[in-house]
Parts: sequence; C-alpha cells; structure tokens
Amino acid sequence: MSLSRSIFKSATSAPEAARDALAAVFAEELLAPSKTVHLLTPWISNIVIFDNSVGNFSGLNPEWDRREIRLIDTLVAIASNDTQLVIRVRPDNHNKPFEKRLFSTLADSGLQDKCDWKENSTLHTKSLLTDHVLIAGSMNFTERGIALNEEVVTLDFDPQHIAQAKMEFYDHGI
Repeated sequence: MSLSRSIFKSATSAPEAARDALAAVFAEELLAPSKTVHLLTPWISNIVIFDNSVGNFSGLNPEWDRREIRLIDTLVAIASNDTQLVIRVRPDNHNKPFEKRLFSTLADSGLQDKCDWKENSTLHTKSLLTDHVLIAGSMNFTERGIALNEEVVTLDFDPQHIAQAKMEFYDHGI
C-alpha cells in the first residue's frame, strides 16, 4: 500500500483535486489535532477549504454556518484545538490582508498567541506539515494555485517522512 499520492492538476485537468485533498487533510486535523501545523507558502489567500452550503461539514465545527468555509476559518478552528500554527510567507503586499484578517479573527477568539507568523524574502517552499501528513509541491495556497495553475502536489502519510520533515523544519527555524 502506498503512503503517498501525487496530484497533477490544472484548470482543465483535475481542477478540484487539490482542494479536495486539502479539505480531507484539514478535516483530519480538526478531528485528530496535531501539536503544531506548519504552513509554508510564498503567497497566501483566504481560499475556500470546505463548501458547507448544505451543512455537510458542520460536524467538524458546529459554529460554522451553511456557507463556504475559508482558510482563515479553518486555521482558527485548528488553533482552538490547542494547535500551534507556524506560518511562513514572503514579505509581499499580497499577503498583508490575509495576515491582518487572520490575526483579527484569532484575537476575537483569544487565540492570537497560537500563531507564529514570519516573513522570509527567499521563501520558495510550498508545504503543509501536520502530525499526520506532509503536503509539498509547487502550489501556493492561493486561488490561482488551488484552481487555475498547473501544479503538482504530493501528499505523504509515511510517519518516517513526516518525522524527518519535522526535524528539517525545526533545524531550519521553520
């Protein structure tokens, strides 16, 4: 049995595959919280993670209305499970609205101390690392990355690879 899956996507070939994979990974994170979630992406936007318009994801968070659940909503829900968020982005004006809204929403919930946000002008890595999975590839966490651009994303569930990635992240101060 393979412990990894690669997704090759574009706007016309498997356009929802990356979003569906992220939804599954974030759902797992809400059900089985990690100690720390690392999100590295040069550019970040408040992308849709779950389409909860008919309430099929309300079990993950009963406070969610019947609407699109976006990345900020998801990250705040994850932080409310006592998970530390480590987010690394480039110092780019594109990321400022996301940062401002994320920290405002975290502060409204008393969770602003659960997020370590840093900017790095040389960041090119795109990955999401939890206790359960490493997602890595060419995709930024933006609408273009998720739905439009040609991208490759690999989901790796191998505990040994996840442990190795955690060591690498900590060694590099991520």
